[in-house]
Amino acid sequence: MAVNFLPVDFADQKLIEELLESEPALLSSLDFGPRVAQGISDGPSLLIGDQSEIALLASAQGSRLDYRMALLAKPGDSVLVRQRVRDFEDYLADYLGQEHVYYFHARSDDARPVAQHTSTIGNLLETLADTARRSGGMTLKPYLTTGHIWRLAQTLSKATNCCIHVCGPSPRLTQRVNDKLWFGQVARRILGNHATPPTRAAYGPAAAAGLVSRIGKAGNQVVVKVPDSAGSAGNLRLEKATVRGKSLDDLRKFLLRRLHAFGWKDKYPILVGVWDENVTCSPSAQIWVPRVQDGPPVVEGIFEQRVRDSAATFVGASRSILPQVLQNRLSAEASRVAGIFQQLGYFGRCSLDAVIVRAADGVDKIHWIECNGRWGGVSIPMTVAGSLYANQPAPAISIVQELHPGSRMQTKEVLRRLGDLLFCASHDREGIVVMSPPEHDNGTLINLLSLSHTQVCSDEILIEAMRRVLD
Repeated sequence: MAVNFLPVDFADQKLIEELLESEPALLSSLDFGPRVAQGISDGPSLLIGDQSEIALLASAQGSRLDYRMALLAKPGDSVLVRQRVRDFEDYLADYLGQEHVYYFHARSDDARPVAQHTSTIGNLLETLADTARRSGGMTLKPYLTTGHIWRLAQTLSKATNCCIHVCGPSPRLTQRVNDKLWFGQVARRILGNHATPPTRAAYGPAAAAGLVSRIGKAGNQVVVKVPDSAGSAGNLRLEKATVRGKSLDDLRKFLLRRLHAFGWKDKYPILVGVWDENVTCSPSAQIWVPRVQDGPPVVEGIFEQRVRDSAATFVGASRSILPQVLQNRLSAEASRVAGIFQQLGYFGRCSLDAVIVRAADGVDKIHWIECNGRWGGVSIPMTVAGSLYANQPAPAISIVQELHPGSRMQTKEVLRRLGDLLFCASHDREGIVVMSPPEHDNGTLINLLSLSHTQVCSDEILIEAMRRVLD
């Protein structure tokens, strides 16, 4: 159930004024001409699922996860992907009832962001412009709203003389909220110094080594993060013994070697902090941030993420079963942070990730880790589930997203193995929705949404689905 909270704190307003004064581009970078506007128009949308502008996501080009945004399409909408998978498009039409949705692809061999090189493909640009002209406008709905998205809107507006809307924040604000260091600083200003794990910014390799050594000597596990990457990409978790056994020079060389292995390009600052111990849960708050005049941010759900390995890689999620009082705390704090972002010009989809830490006295503490200023692996299936169950009680859902490097499986084969478990929008009330094609340059990527009336049934359906797919 959606929860609304209004930010009313005087200190919050003071923080907003300080942030805008120190960085006017948070708002001014929305200016892409008189016919480009932030928001959603009544006309068709162009959905763009490209993830390649997220730092260290080198596999984005080889992934078909950009198709997830296609599940949000409505009749008359267009979907822009890097490489088309016709079998998956047929599946969306046959099982989920998608009608009159049009698919376009950019050049799969072009490493640039899809929105950037779309502007250079004359026939594609003209087709999109024709769609906008016929409808008197268009909305760009990207997975991640960057400067390339806004410039594509500007190009289309000039080609059509129509207003092109962008469903997302300004390029500068996108950059800031997705930066773990910036987010942590703002979260602590809003919620207090204990709102996040202890973290510091390191502006060079020697400084990073010194911070790692100091935190390790204090008896804590250490994490080093590339702050503008997503999820676990760029997370380096160090055990106490590893840190204590190295000199500062050895630590410096070790950190550089490991970070370069991630694909990091010596961009500072990097984040050095305490890796929380006694973590009982990794919840996320899924938020819709409307324009200021349309009301406060809406927390649409609290989910518990399933993570794996030392870097806490996301592999799935389900609706939270935390005590309601704790969920209410998470919702209230997330809404307050999102309210600040809204006043800075944020609009669109957003989620905040946290961990629940069990203190020595048995009290549960909330530590906020990062903001995902974009759509994501939980918000897309959550929204899809809501549309499939329109005017009905929200279903219990379970999500899985796992890469299996040792296998190569095509869409048709995954659909064949799932068989009668597949959800059909015309008559089913439970089942499996395939969120993206399994094709991946490095193996098979399984991305499924399980729907049912109870969480137990939803989990059981997902377990059976994974057994069929992986057998």
